[in-house]
Amino acid sequence: MGRTGICGARRLRAGWRGVYGVWPRFPSRPAIRPRRRGGSRSPLGKARLRRPGGFERCRPAMTPIPHPLLVGDIGGTNARFALVPEPGAAPIPVLHTRTADHASVEEALSEAIARSPVRPAGMVLCVAAFIMGRTARLTNAGWTFDGPALARRFALGGGLLLNDFEAAALSLAVLRGEDVTPIGAPVPVGRGARVILGPGTGLGVAALVEAGGSTIAVPGEAGHVSFGPANPAEETFWPHIERVAGRITPEVLLSGPGLLRLHRALAASEGREVPETEPAEIAEKARSRACPHCMNAVRAFLDLLARFAGDMGIALGATGGVYLRGGVISSLAPMIDGDRFREAFTDKEPVGAFARAIPSFLMTSEDAVMRGLAAVGAAPGRFGLHDPERLWVA
Repeated sequence: MGRTGICGARRLRAGWRGVYGVWPRFPSRPAIRPRRRGGSRSPLGKARLRRPGGFERCRPAMTPIPHPLLVGDIGGTNARFALVPEPGAAPIPVLHTRTADHASVEEALSEAIARSPVRPAGMVLCVAAFIMGRTARLTNAGWTFDGPALARRFALGGGLLLNDFEAAALSLAVLRGEDVTPIGAPVPVGRGARVILGPGTGLGVAALVEAGGSTIAVPGEAGHVSFGPANPAEETFWPHIERVAGRITPEVLLSGPGLLRLHRALAASEGREVPETEPAEIAEKARSRACPHCMNAVRAFLDLLARFAGDMGIALGATGGVYLRGGVISSLAPMIDGDRFREAFTDKEPVGAFARAIPSFLMTSEDAVMRGLAAVGAAPGRFGLHDPERLWVA
């Protein structure tokens, strides 16, 4: 490999351009690590290449998870499954169902497999749950996931479980132009991190970064940081917001239930009561302009969302863009004022110029996540997911 190496030494020697300029130059030496006695393999193929002198060069394992591959996007309300016949092929939808219609993931998978044109040999699932290695429990439903047990049950050669927003971040690597719409005036996309966030039952946030030749998703719990008012208008209703676990966090407000809390808090700040309603009804009445109070609640929601999205953008240096997705934001999309959104998004002095260099987008495609799961199945090492603690076999 000479002096360029296979872990990005060519880029190191040329100098990487980061968010704030060109990073310091490094020696023209490939990344190396001591070789363990006897070598090492990943469960999906050779992950390292030996070199003279007792060291090995780093190289992500690119062997695909066995195909045909069943991919699934599973939330507390809906579950979607598709079949990927071979690496690089487009996912073929096979089942879109309500989670509550099935007692377990095994029951839903049995139906999806029965509807598939061929029997899958591998599986990649993303679930709205905290991933514990090869297991997970769906946050808003009773489904539990045990990767090796699923492999044995369905005679699979291997598979992988992902958090739903980890998968959403990975989908940014396979976005097409028609998958997104700029919010406000278009801003050129840079080479920095990308951030995706989405209000739903909760508030999901994750980032996508490139490092060492891999594209890595960085999930987190940014929805649970502290959150406060930023202007006099917000200060008037903030004392009336219902706290959750004694706190006001972004998720308390920037979610489906959060829209309802804002609706109530605004009414309380004006000394009046509002009838019991649901987030979907608030959104519908705001879109149709049938309820001025609902319109005010949605405007407040979108202003707070823009502010929080801008915060995540500057916190992670997201010159690659901040992307909004999910059912809540889709229902409110007709009410987004691009200029107003960008004003709140970029009001970040003394780093306002940096914030203005961060583009913002609305994701309009429901297929991007499935394509991202298919890409992971084709080359898990490309996304840093060749970890033997996460991959599973029967």
